[in-house]
Amino acid sequence: MMLLLLLGLQAPPPTVGDTIWLERSVDVPAGAEVRAAFWEPENEIGLLGRAVVRREGNRVTVAYPAVAWSAGTHTVLVPGPVVIRRDGVTDSMPSEPRTIIVASLLPAGQPPDQLPVQPEAGMVDQRVHTVWPVVVALLLAGMLFAPVAWWWRRRGKPAVLTRGEPEVQPIPLTEWAEAGESRAVAAVAARGLRAAIGAQVRGMPPGVVTARLIRVVAEQRPAWPVEDITRVLEALEAAQYAPAPPREVTRLVERAGDLQRRLEGAA
Repeated sequence: MMLLLLLGLQAPPPTVGDTIWLERSVDVPAGAEVRAAFWEPENEIGLLGRAVVRREGNRVTVAYPAVAWSAGTHTVLVPGPVVIRRDGVTDSMPSEPRTIIVASLLPAGQPPDQLPVQPEAGMVDQRVHTVWPVVVALLLAGMLFAPVAWWWRRRGKPAVLTRGEPEVQPIPLTEWAEAGESRAVAAVAARGLRAAIGAQVRGMPPGVVTARLIRVVAEQRPAWPVEDITRVLEALEAAQYAPAPPREVTRLVERAGDLQRRLEGAA
């Protein structure tokens, strides 16, 4: 009767796929460190993760999480822990056999190929009976939208674009020359005259030298005032790199403007 009672109080054996903890406990001296040894089980036993080391006083336990992939009785050699003493001496404890009895998940006394196939599990119907997720989502959307709406309202009315090209105001070259910007005035006047020539002469790069510019003008436009164009361009270039009196620069600008208008009228 006592034997039957003890058997009834014993825990049921693990089944296939359950986590089985294989432990090794050793007594170590004070100040020693214990590490779990590397282990790769064989046959139908496998590891599920890294070993866990627990210490209570001088008693250290190393536990390996394992699993059995087949039912029956399995014998495995659990490695001993590695003890590192305070003076650096390392001791490797010997392995110990462990016997594991693993129960089957299938009913006893019936061949596996004769077991009926379990029906497919249906969908789990889960209904939500609260509106709090929707309320929280609306509050978050309002918090994100409010700064954008505030910025959009305070930016003012959009500017109205007028059709057509804006009117280009002429550069006050005379005022620039009187203010001492003679070099800038000469550069602007020379650029305007070059642009008027390049609009009517083919194959004329924007930065061509003056000598080549005059040669191409003489070949393609012999009726133009080539000598006047040459003198004005050379004088404007000289004024860009050497100081010149404002009155002289103003006269050059006027001559360049007259030539530019003549060339544009000839076109």
